[in-house]
Amino acid sequence: MPVRLWLTCLFAALLSACATTKKRPVTPPPRPDMPFNHALFSPVAVIDEQAIFALPAQEQQAFLRFYQQQVAAGTRGDRVIYDYLHGQLDEFHYRGETYSASASLQHGGGNCISLAVLTQAYAFVAGIDTRYRKVASAPVYQQVADTILISSHFKTKLLAPEEPEDENWITVVRPGTVIDYFPAQDAIFVASAQYQDLVAKFYANLAVKAMLAEEFDLAAARILRARSYAPDDPELINIAAVLHRRAGDQPSAERIYQYALEHRLISHNLLSNYLVLAKEQQATDLIDKLEQQLLSEAKTPFDFLMNARSAIAKGHLKKATRILVKVVEQTPYLPEPYFELAKISYLQGDHDTARQLLELAIEKTSDPEKSRVFTAKHSMLQSLTEQ
Repeated sequence: MPVRLWLTCLFAALLSACATTKKRPVTPPPRPDMPFNHALFSPVAVIDEQAIFALPAQEQQAFLRFYQQQVAAGTRGDRVIYDYLHGQLDEFHYRGETYSASASLQHGGGNCISLAVLTQAYAFVAGIDTRYRKVASAPVYQQVADTILISSHFKTKLLAPEEPEDENWITVVRPGTVIDYFPAQDAIFVASAQYQDLVAKFYANLAVKAMLAEEFDLAAARILRARSYAPDDPELINIAAVLHRRAGDQPSAERIYQYALEHRLISHNLLSNYLVLAKEQQATDLIDKLEQQLLSEAKTPFDFLMNARSAIAKGHLKKATRILVKVVEQTPYLPEPYFELAKISYLQGDHDTARQLLELAIEKTSDPEKSRVFTAKHSMLQSLTEQ
C-alpha cells in the first residue's frame, strides 16, 4: 500500500475513533409538574394580569402630563415617578390587603405588594424598566388553624433610562431609584426578583386570603395562576400543599411536599407546614427528619429565629440560647433575638437580665406595634422586680 494512502487511512481511522468516543452532553429529563388534585376544585375566574396594573384613564392622563413636564425640565424618568408617588402617597396608609393598582388608589393604601403593583403601573405608562428586591423581615408569625403564615416584602427599583453607549465606559450597575414606602429596619436582603415574581406574589397573596376564608375553589384558581409565573417558587408549592390539606385531601398535600423535597424546591416555611402535617399524622420518623432539616436548611436570621422559638416551646432553652446568640452576633440591630433571649431569662427566673434584654429590644425596634408589645412586657417585669 502506498505510504500516502496508508497515512490517509490511518488519519481517517483516528477521526472515526474520536467521533465514536466523544461523549455527548446528557440532557436531564424535564422535571414533572407538581402534583395537583384538579378534581378537588371547580374552575373559577380570576383577575387577569393586565387588569392588575390598569390605571383609571383620568389618573393615567394626569400622570402623563406630570411626567412629560418634569422630563422636559431635565428630571430623570425614574425620579419623576418617585416624585409623583411621593406626592400621591402622602395620604396612603399601610393596610394588610393586596390590591390592584386601581384599587390601591381607591382605598388609599395597601401592603407592600399593592404599592409595588402601583409603582409598576406608572412605570408601564412611562416606559421605565423595573427590577425588584425580595427581603425578609421579622416574621409576622401567625398560626391560623394549624397553618403557619409568614409575610415577605418587595422593594421596587425603577431603572434610569438607558443612555447612548460610550465605548470608553463600562456600566456595572444600572442606576435607578428604589421605592420603599414601608421601610423595615429589620429587613434582610434575600434575592433579586423580576416582574414575573411580583405577579406571582400578587396572586399568591390573594390565594392565601381565599384559603383562610375557606373559598377553596377560588384559592386553587389563584395559586395555579401564580405558579404559571413562578413554577419553582417553594412558597407557592407550600400554599398549594396547605390548600389541599385544609380542603381535606391530606394524601395530595403529602405528595406535593414530597415533590418539593425530591426536587429541592424547599423553604423554611414549606418545611414548617409539612411538619404540621406530619404531627397530625403522628409520623414520628418524618417529624424527626423535618425537624433536623429545619435546622440544616436555615438561611436567614429569621429562619434561625423560628428555630429558636421552636426550641423554647419544647423547653430546650440552652439550644435556643445558642441559636439566638449567633443571630445577635451576625445581626445585632434586630430586636427580636433580644426579645426571645428575654423570654428565656424570664423562664429561668432571672428577671433582671430579662428586663435589660427587653430594654435592648425596645431600643432597636422602629415598629410601633412591636415597641408596644416589648414595652408592656418590660413594665410587667419592672413591677415584678419592685415587689
